[in-house]
Amino acid sequence: MPKQEIQIEKEEKKIWLNELLNTIFVFFILMNPYLELLRPFNCVMAAIATVIGYFLVNLNFSFEVILAAVSVFLICGAGQAINDVYDAKIDAKVDKKKPIPSKRVSKNNAMYYSIGLFAIGVLVAAAINTSAFIIALVFAFVLLIYASNLYKVKYIGNIVVALGTAFTFIMGAASAGDITLLVITFAIIAFFSNMAREITKDFEDIKKDTGFKKTLPMISKRLSKDLVILYYWISIWLAIAALYLFMLSLGYLILILLTIYVFIKATMKLVKNDYTKSQINSKKGMILSLLAYAITIFR
Repeated sequence: MPKQEIQIEKEEKKIWLNELLNTIFVFFILMNPYLELLRPFNCVMAAIATVIGYFLVNLNFSFEVILAAVSVFLICGAGQAINDVYDAKIDAKVDKKKPIPSKRVSKNNAMYYSIGLFAIGVLVAAAINTSAFIIALVFAFVLLIYASNLYKVKYIGNIVVALGTAFTFIMGAASAGDITLLVITFAIIAFFSNMAREITKDFEDIKKDTGFKKTLPMISKRLSKDLVILYYWISIWLAIAALYLFMLSLGYLILILLTIYVFIKATMKLVKNDYTKSQINSKKGMILSLLAYAITIFR
């Protein structure tokens, strides 16, 4: 393709991307209850993980990395919104401040909103490459199926959420054109640490979920605690193995040691039945591990 045509194509992508970002920004500012449905913090974290996955493969900036982050943000938000649609009856009893039970957003509008976000997220991914499009399409479909048909079986949801978190890194790498072993390793670590956190959250939500959903702690608290501890240790040993296998930096080592310390604290709180503090420590550990992955970009 001639250089002039490539330059025109880049300029067209830039204009299209700016218009998309401006539209999304204005939409969010004007529609706070709809923004609340997205759980913005979770979606921003997912977008950051996607950007990290991209730069672990390719240090050169391109519009694909922004498109990937936007796609993941939208699909993550759509998944959060569709969950609130099918959790509306539960939230009406246990959390009336949420957008749907508080009547700030109707159930139908939330459904249309979620489907629209899924569609836009997948279309944005299609503008990147085939691999990114397939990943986005598969996860949009999985999130829809889980929310509409399997939401009462929450331990399946744990797997869906953990896989979604893991694939944010793979989505970023796919957008860069190469899914490396390092990215796959980080994705596997993210999967197991997120599985541990999701089960911990189920302990915290036992009272709220009783009579509505089936969770692992409802089946066996002992088994659930053993699984959380196992998943943390798998994450820890994989993180240590990555240090030696990929000859990662001192900064990575320091952050991973801090992550291990926080995960051990989370485990101790779980054993003592302090589920809230365990979940908080787990969340801190996830942020630290994300920082460890980010610093690896500059290895």
